Amino acid sequence: MFEAWRVGARLGFVLRPHRLALSGVVLLQLCVVALSVLQPWPMKFVFDRVLAPLDLGNRGGSDLLFLCAGSLLAIVILRVIAEYNANLSVARVGHRVTRALRLLLFERLLQLPPAYHGKQRSGDLLMRLMGDAPMVKTMMVDASTALFARALHAIAVLAVMFTVDARLTLLLLALVPALAWVVRVLSRKLSVAVRKQRKKEGALADFMGEAVGAVTLVQSMGQEAEVTHRFARDNRRSARAELKAARAAARLSASVESLLTVGVALTLGLGGMRVLDGVLTPGELLVFMSYVRGLLKPARSAAKQQARVAKGVACAERLIDVLDQQSPVRDRQGSLTVPAHPEVLALEDVCYSYPDGRVALDHFNARFERGAMTALVGASGSGKSTLVALALRLMDPTKGTVTLDGVSLHEYELDALRSSLAASLQEAVLFGTTVRENLTLSDPEATDEALWQAIDAAGAREVVEALPDGIDTGLGSLGAGLSGGQRRRLCLARAFLRHSPILLADEPFAGLDAPAARHVFDSLKVRSRDSIVIVVTHDPAHLADFDEVIQVKASAGLDEDSDDDGFLEEANDRDESGGDDFRLDQGGSLPCTP
Repeated sequence: MFEAWRVGARLGFVLRPHRLALSGVVLLQLCVVALSVLQPWPMKFVFDRVLAPLDLGNRGGSDLLFLCAGSLLAIVILRVIAEYNANLSVARVGHRVTRALRLLLFERLLQLPPAYHGKQRSGDLLMRLMGDAPMVKTMMVDASTALFARALHAIAVLAVMFTVDARLTLLLLALVPALAWVVRVLSRKLSVAVRKQRKKEGALADFMGEAVGAVTLVQSMGQEAEVTHRFARDNRRSARAELKAARAAARLSASVESLLTVGVALTLGLGGMRVLDGVLTPGELLVFMSYVRGLLKPARSAAKQQARVAKGVACAERLIDVLDQQSPVRDRQGSLTVPAHPEVLALEDVCYSYPDGRVALDHFNARFERGAMTALVGASGSGKSTLVALALRLMDPTKGTVTLDGVSLHEYELDALRSSLAASLQEAVLFGTTVRENLTLSDPEATDEALWQAIDAAGAREVVEALPDGIDTGLGSLGAGLSGGQRRRLCLARAFLRHSPILLADEPFAGLDAPAARHVFDSLKVRSRDSIVIVVTHDPAHLADFDEVIQVKASAGLDEDSDDDGFLEEANDRDESGGDDFRLDQGGSLPCTP
């Protein structure tokens, strides 16, 4: 229970906007408790005043009988109405809390750096978002209000039982320590079982997502049976963990109900003796028995809610684990306004090492100027994409500084800084929505004319016009149904649509034929007239046409067998055969003269 209070206090802020609604729920539950306590008393009067002194020749008690029956009916109807409205209010608050938790978690996941996502399983994060958030809501809203109502009911019933027969009530309360011990021990075991269950379910969801996402690869290798076997294995493990949690919950419920059944038996035996001794009337014993039996329902509910609380605690810990993650980039930002037309993006003695110790950039220096189209070249793994990520401030350098017009990037407001950059990243990512919605992600206010201009600039007009509904065609998940080159051109069109003063294009020519690559190059060249344009490329075909070429060499210990020299030789050979006055030296950058 302490853990439930701890995680509840940590996430309690999501309940604050709903304090008025929850206060109404409390009032309704007080009414329900009061009416539940009153419910047995009409039966007492019927039993003691009408049935016990029953004289078959005297019908005088019929008025009291009908009055009691009417009172019982009114009490039950009012209780049902109050219960209905309380449950409806709880459900309404619960849905809002679930939405708030999912939104909060989703927003946090989008803010966390790529390094965090690189260490996490996407399926497990999806499980936290879709599965854990509702379980936390159940703990914080459904279970907590239910436990509160049951606790009120138990307190009210015990208070009335004391007025009826204090001695018999005290004898029954002797069972409370045993009940508390059982709940504590079994709840702890249930919490452990639920944590393991959620972990197994997260792993299963992650494997399922990866397998479905890579279905083409699986089929091409003929490994459907092997992947199915692995899924079946993880599915069994998840089912076993779920069964252990269910067994622990059932054990808790059965133990609580058994102890309370002992209380019912004691009430019947000892209460009957009290009636024979003249201490209680038969009607009072009936009320007393009704209260004791009525405690069985709250006890069953409490045991059930305890299982929900245990699951909610385990799920809340998983949510808190994400919410407590820090975003160093977002936490370290200034408030300066980004220049409308920046002149120079520079890397000054920049070093970057990944969390596993791999060195991507080592004392790297470069300047990218407005009005120039710059190529970043180098072997795979040399740090070109890392450089693009540093410019976008997806991460910060380990050492050194990235500046824009002489001001370190972390002095600018982060969202404004990223709004001043447009990027077409190496991984061509499209959402499973329409082409229009994918493109307007960079500019939600874009007109159709602007959309088609961007599509033309990326050489994607034929691609879009060939789709069934053109620009409003819905794409499959991650752009399924399009080739790699088609996805890349649409991603480049999305970058062109964003009229930002800095454009970063990572491998824009990959997967394109020569005419399409030339068209994209010409569009980038036009964009570079009044922007800073940086192009990461492995293709040496167009190097002579860039204004500047910067070679990124692999750091010591990283990609030691990379073919930097071979790349340079191919570039220079192409230049010599074409007769252009161009030469790229290792380890530096030279302006290109077409």
